[in-house]
Amino acid sequence: MATANLAARATSEHEQRAAVLHVSVLGGFRVELQDAAGPVSAWQRRSAKMLTKLLATSAEHALHREQIVELLWPNVEMDSALNSLGKALHAMRHAFEPDLPPRAGSAYVRTSDSMVSLAMENVQIDADRFQRMAEEALRTADVPASEKALAAYGGELLPEDRYADWCTERRGFLAELRIRLLLELAEAHEARGSYNLAADRLREVLREDASREAVHRRVMRLYVHMGMPDQAVRQFQLCEAALRSELDLAPHAETLSLVREILENQVSAHSALPHAQPVERAPSIPREPQVDVGGRPFVGRWHLIDALCATVVADPPSGEGMIVVSGEAGVGKTRFLEELAADARRREVTVLWGGSGAHAAHFACGPFAIALEGHVGSCSEHEREELARRYPALARFVPSLGLGAQPPPLAADPADDHLGLLSEIVRMLTDLGRRQPLLLVLGDLHDVDPFSLDLVRYLAHLATQRPWLLIAAVREERLDVAPELRRMLIAMMRERLCWKLELLRDAVPDRSGDDELLKHVYSQSRGNPLLVLELVRELTAERACPAAFDDGASPRSANGRPFLSSLEVTRLAHVDRTTRRVLELVAAANIAAIALGDLRASACLLEPAMTDSELLDALDRGLDLRLLEERGGGYGFRHPLVGAALYESLSLHRREQLDAALSRTHSGRGLECSCESCSVCLAS
Repeated sequence: MATANLAARATSEHEQRAAVLHVSVLGGFRVELQDAAGPVSAWQRRSAKMLTKLLATSAEHALHREQIVELLWPNVEMDSALNSLGKALHAMRHAFEPDLPPRAGSAYVRTSDSMVSLAMENVQIDADRFQRMAEEALRTADVPASEKALAAYGGELLPEDRYADWCTERRGFLAELRIRLLLELAEAHEARGSYNLAADRLREVLREDASREAVHRRVMRLYVHMGMPDQAVRQFQLCEAALRSELDLAPHAETLSLVREILENQVSAHSALPHAQPVERAPSIPREPQVDVGGRPFVGRWHLIDALCATVVADPPSGEGMIVVSGEAGVGKTRFLEELAADARRREVTVLWGGSGAHAAHFACGPFAIALEGHVGSCSEHEREELARRYPALARFVPSLGLGAQPPPLAADPADDHLGLLSEIVRMLTDLGRRQPLLLVLGDLHDVDPFSLDLVRYLAHLATQRPWLLIAAVREERLDVAPELRRMLIAMMRERLCWKLELLRDAVPDRSGDDELLKHVYSQSRGNPLLVLELVRELTAERACPAAFDDGASPRSANGRPFLSSLEVTRLAHVDRTTRRVLELVAAANIAAIALGDLRASACLLEPAMTDSELLDALDRGLDLRLLEERGGGYGFRHPLVGAALYESLSLHRREQLDAALSRTHSGRGLECSCESCSVCLAS
């Protein structure tokens, strides 16, 4: 009796001073004693290692000996199997504790009443830790806790035993728990406006299970919101392939409808994300209806301005450091930036305005020079002197800093001047950001010089960790003729440095009154705010003084003649001669859409005649520049007013040539040409 008590006391003391045993089953099997030089490797029997895996992955980490026998020795007689179990237990104990005395109890393995279990007060299992962290994070909807739980997931449960039935259920449970974390994080990032981060989390889900169609749809919508519809279509193709290969199913109707809308360019940045939660933001500031100097009211888009201002004042900064506002000419990008800047100032944000026109591109680093000059010029004389002392390299760059001061000499190498200038700009922005959040508005990116673009990318890197937000505008049609800028923006979006916000055309509101007038305005402008405004002005002027417009000109000229010249220059300034000739032909047709066959026939009747390959290449460029669109099996101007503007700008003899070619095409009587393929030649 005394001997038994002494043995029990010795076992208890041994267990109390035992080091913690760490068992890893995520990403691969590994057993390690705390503070040991290396992992446990002295497994005398393979069955000892398998027994450890069984206990580590089972519920409560305890199994009846008959369960163990059935799993490890299923076709062996019971007596022999129990003997093998005893040997496995012995090898398992001594693998953990090589110096364990004979008949001493193990600090890590217990046997009692036919049960074999791990002593969990001395054993820690990574799968259990991940489960606790994940369930707590999901319960509290805590983003940092979810990130920590994901970091604790070391990988698939026992990948070396992937096809063993005894761990399948536990593996699936933990993998699904990880997917729930990823979906929760994606939703949180989406709600905060960090769309690249949200897409990254969703792609991790699809790497785990590519047949999750709803997740594919969410990724497609995120791509649309980031201004990458081509990637959204590519995601649909991946979804379709996964469904067919894994489940032998076709995509759901909802998925097909979404990709159809994307291809038709009908998904807006707002409808693309129906599941996004409201962004946490400062309370909205009550506003009176805003009117600019031209008397134009600013309506709608306040929700976007609220969200962007909330991003500026977020503490700590989260997500991308730059936003690119895109859209076609006249859609309201500059007005949107103006209202954003005004609203940010009301929220005590420092706003640096870098201009919104091409004048900022007339000298190196123009937008930054204008932005800093605007800020410095508003400072007192004493403040300007202090700024000149702190940032001497800016004295030559910012005129207000050079007043009454001797600027530093130019460097021997111009590259050194650029480096010094870059360093001073970053220092000044950093100091301004310490006082209050900073919004830097850069205007039109397609007009800035190469050094400014390099500086934009560098500042976007810094802005992800600082209380800054950079915002710039681009025209979609200019991106197609500026491949370097397009590549830069795509790279920045992939690096999660910026995201793109596309302003879409507004719809004409459904109001009672002059319905015919509203339909006419919308059919000609397609909802473009600039074109709506100009068209209404022209129609108003025509009604007030009809004689001024009754000069026998083409009916098309009454759709906005006084501003046609400037509009034509704005939209067609970057078009090559061949493309312009095709656009002139489409404009002369004066119909909603002209068929490809009629275009081919008319093009070969021009002087000089146009080859088929020239015509097709020009049509592609017109589509890329968003001047033309495919409509009803033919081609028409995206904005009818642009076609009217182009036709109105033509000389009389050029109009007559185009009209004659189109007329002969329609009548089937053509001049001789060498194409031998158009409808006119075939008819003759």
